Amino acid sequence: MPVQCSFVSARRRSGAFTLVELLVAIAVTATLAAILLPALRAANEQVKQVVCSSNIRQLFLANRGYAIDNDGFYVIAAEDIWGRNLHRWHGIRTNVNKPFDVLKGPLAAYLADGQVKRCPSFVKYLETAGQNGGGFEAGNGGYGYNDEYIGGRTDLYGMGEGSKHSAKDVDIRHPAETVMFTDCAFLQGPAGNAGVFIEYSFAHPPYWVWYLQMMGSVSDADLAAGANAWGGRPNPTIHFRHRGFTNVCWTDGHVTKETINLSAPYITHAIMVEQESIQNALGWFGPANNSLFDLQ
Repeated sequence: MPVQCSFVSARRRSGAFTLVELLVAIAVTATLAAILLPALRAANEQVKQVVCSSNIRQLFLANRGYAIDNDGFYVIAAEDIWGRNLHRWHGIRTNVNKPFDVLKGPLAAYLADGQVKRCPSFVKYLETAGQNGGGFEAGNGGYGYNDEYIGGRTDLYGMGEGSKHSAKDVDIRHPAETVMFTDCAFLQGPAGNAGVFIEYSFAHPPYWVWYLQMMGSVSDADLAAGANAWGGRPNPTIHFRHRGFTNVCWTDGHVTKETINLSAPYITHAIMVEQESIQNALGWFGPANNSLFDLQ
């Protein structure tokens, strides 16, 4: 009997675990990890969303500073996109086969370090230079600008000429209800690049302006019914990458998180039906019209 007690005491003094105890510890650790990891991922994404929200507000402040120095006119989104195609709101390039130089863009003087900060949640992208490359809009950090109404005036001057003009601050009747910047992306594929996104410079509204002007005063249902036949919708490029949310900076400077309300078939480079666009987190928030983008 004393021998047995001596053995047990020696075992306890050694501090060693039995195989069963090790397996139990591993099982408990795995269970805790399974419980905690989703919460940690969600918390990490929430931090990224907050950083993105700060980034997109910095874009508003830069554009507001630009307007103050330019008689109230906001920066032009893409003044020569129908011509030489060298200028964007986020940078310029010397020829179409080179990337945009963000340090020479019209907003560079109003941004920290002279360039747009990248959205930390936008990680799956291509950056090949040139207008026909995988990153033909690289340099905007994953953010798109309201190019149809604020960064361009297609509503006043039509396609082509409209890209040479921008809105003036006093033109916008309801700044708190008019989009300036959102998270954006362009989907490449499916041939070779399925599910791969690139940066995209423009937050297009649900319908092209020329299509609305052609259709006149009709219901949202009639607009939707004719859109596919006439090519009246842009590809959906507002990107809801923050666990189903997109950051939106409105023209009065406040930032909100919005969820997807509608989408459309994705035609260019990735032939997809509407449901597939939604699965790729691409679409629009708000009503099925341009009321959150126009200046009315």
